[in-house]
Amino acid sequence: MASTHTLEENLTAAEQHLARFAAEPLHHLINGELVPSVSGETFTNESPIDGSHLGDVSAGDAADIDAAATAAAEAFGVWSTMPGTERKAILHRVADLIEENAHRIAVTECVDTGQTMRFMSAAALRGAANFRFFADRAPAASDGQSLPDAHHINYTSRKAIGPVGVITPWNTPFMLSTWKIAPALAAGCTVVHKPAEWSPYTAHLLAEIALEAGLPAGVLNVVHGLGETAGKSLTEHEAIKAIAFVGESSTGSMIQAQGAPTLKRVHFELGGKNPVIVFDDANIERALDAAVFMIYSLNGERCTSSSRVLVQESIYDDFVQRLAEKMKGVPVGHPLDPSSVIGPLIHPRHYEKVCSFKDIATA
Repeated sequence: MASTHTLEENLTAAEQHLARFAAEPLHHLINGELVPSVSGETFTNESPIDGSHLGDVSAGDAADIDAAATAAAEAFGVWSTMPGTERKAILHRVADLIEENAHRIAVTECVDTGQTMRFMSAAALRGAANFRFFADRAPAASDGQSLPDAHHINYTSRKAIGPVGVITPWNTPFMLSTWKIAPALAAGCTVVHKPAEWSPYTAHLLAEIALEAGLPAGVLNVVHGLGETAGKSLTEHEAIKAIAFVGESSTGSMIQAQGAPTLKRVHFELGGKNPVIVFDDANIERALDAAVFMIYSLNGERCTSSSRVLVQESIYDDFVQRLAEKMKGVPVGHPLDPSSVIGPLIHPRHYEKVCSFKDIATA
């Protein structure tokens, strides 16, 4: 869904919505309360647009994860035994509030990640849709099956596993957070969320919205920090029964190893190497549009991004020439400009990584 706001309107909204993060450090949200790190440590959050300082963020470690996991464990009894119809109503209220705050969420995400408004405005609404989808499944979350036969009585039962850890990436953080948190809450699980340190802001907005919607304190907790400290502590904590993670395959492997001693279940969405394959009988114009979209949408920072285009030899030269011309027409600009398709990459380290691949290809 395209944004109906102008660049000037979006810039004004961004200044208003992000002022709070510049005024004071963003703390963790544990058991319904904003709390600084036990260590007092913070890290800086910088804009991918111009490198400016957006604000400071509390840097969590094992002590903060322990506080959040304890809060999640204590809240689990109330949340998991709440009738599914009541959980459904609360989660639908979360979706309502996401829709009411969709522009604020999208503007914040654009500034925090460099993603463009045309995609982030849709991603915010997709977050609401995710909550509605799983909310409707909450009443049946504990339903089992009865499977009798002539000699036995067989039945199954389903129970919420307990507190779960959610670790989300920096590319479309709000939508991907809802994708992991909503089903956990619908099932009756409580959550400790560790968002990516490069894009921490909309995780906090989601937690605030959830509390406003009536989610009990301790059911959704947010701890900011680095993967090697806060993330590792979360994956190793004995109170956390499962980990949902979106990110690189190598990181997923480490998380699985860290959770193995406590027999954690894992739900991973890891990296891919996705090709666009074009044969000579294809609709070439549609294939060109598909290739450009899959390579450049979301700044190319997506797990489903197509990093290869495989073209049948008989049409290769013509396709490459037309693809190059079409790519030149993709609008690059400020992420808050509704006409922009591509914005800045999220971080100088990621920019260097992308450039290194170009260097390999042209060496």
